[in-house]
Amino acid sequence: MRYNRIVFLIAIVQLCLFTSCTSNHADELYPSNDAEAKVYYETTLKSVIDNKCISCHLYHTEGANRYDSYEKSKSNISQMLERINATTNIVMPPADQEQLTEDEKNSFKTFLDILQSETPQGNPIKVTWTAYKYPDFDNRAGVSGTFNTVISYNLNSTAENLIDLLNGANVVIDASSVNVGNEPERTQNVASFFNAFTAQISGTVDSYNNENAWVTFNMNGISQQVVLNVSLETNKIILDGTIPDLNVFNWENAYNVFNAICGEYHENKLWEDVKISIEISNI
Repeated sequence: MRYNRIVFLIAIVQLCLFTSCTSNHADELYPSNDAEAKVYYETTLKSVIDNKCISCHLYHTEGANRYDSYEKSKSNISQMLERINATTNIVMPPADQEQLTEDEKNSFKTFLDILQSETPQGNPIKVTWTAYKYPDFDNRAGVSGTFNTVISYNLNSTAENLIDLLNGANVVIDASSVNVGNEPERTQNVASFFNAFTAQISGTVDSYNNENAWVTFNMNGISQQVVLNVSLETNKIILDGTIPDLNVFNWENAYNVFNAICGEYHENKLWEDVKISIEISNI
């Protein structure tokens, strides 16, 4: 069986990049499956939000925390899930409010799954990232983005099963092509970090099995191997994990450049850990 088109989805999270200067919350990029997601929102999720969330969030002083529309719920769904599943004092709904049932909690996850269920056509490799800002770990906020230009990629074109697409797989992206939600100001601020950090980012699968993949990332001329979890779905491989410390890649200069531009917006704190998600699909 041949897999002649794949989508390689890498969330290479650069804390600095994630630190958007104009928003307090994660910006998720789900351009591909709006039609189905809107139907699910209107028929299922909206009633849950209206009954359990909107009494507070409709009147929230920060617009990013108002979940009274499809677009606002879409852009904040990852943070909403984090709060719903939190075990600290940031859990939502608060303890003194009516709690979500398990089915209601699952509706938020289903909404996210629908948004992510298709990958945009065109470039066969899609790279996205997410990272975090603010000093308080329990209340740190994520910012996500993508890269518009894939310089090169390689997958096992003779793979006879899905997992073997990983055999020798690699991707190289142009770091200067960073895109933060198609917002020019935020993208320019994040680009200042990459201009001082690295021209390219590459990822190479060194080895793998049905549970883990050992992937070497190269940034700023420095390589580090990271162990990612492997999940197999119908015609899809999902790798996820964390780059634990960007200091390994000597990011200090880029950190300082970015902090000089945007430090006041993230309280001079960018977190060093980077979440990664890689999705490889047979299309």
